[in-house]
Amino acid sequence: MSKHKLQLDDDYEFLAFGLSCHLKDFRVAWHLSNALHLDFLKDIKKENSADLDLDEFAKFVAKDPDNHLTYIILSNQNEDAYLFKDLKEYDFFILIEGYIDIFDVEWFINLLHGIESFQFVAEMDNSKFNKIQYALFEE
Repeated sequence: MSKHKLQLDDDYEFLAFGLSCHLKDFRVAWHLSNALHLDFLKDIKKENSADLDLDEFAKFVAKDPDNHLTYIILSNQNEDAYLFKDLKEYDFFILIEGYIDIFDVEWFINLLHGIESFQFVAEMDNSKFNKIQYALFEE
C-alpha cells in the first residue's frame, strides 16, 4: 500500500504597505476611514506571538464585506520600541487580507498618496509579517 502525504498551505495571503507620517494612530485610522468609506475600529484584545507582545502596538481593523477584504492598520512603534527595528522608516503598516486577487494595488497607493498628511507609502514584501500573521488575522 502506498502512502499519501497531505500538505496544507496555512499561510495567509495578504498585501502589505509601509506608511510614513507624523500623525497619531487614531488620525491615520480616521483618514483611511474617510478615504475608503469604512469604519476602522481599534482592536483592544490581547495578542501574543512567540517573540512579540502585539498588544503594545496600536491596531485598527476595518472589514469591507462587499469586496471580502479586511484592512489592518498596525503601528510600528510604541513609547518604548519598534515592532520591526529594521523598518524604522515606516510609522505604520497597512495590511489587506481576503480576496486580493482582483485588488487594485496601484489605485490603493494612489489613494494613499492623495492623503496630504501621508508622506511616504510603499508596497512591501509580506514575508516580514510571517511570525505574527496568525495573531494579526485570527479572530
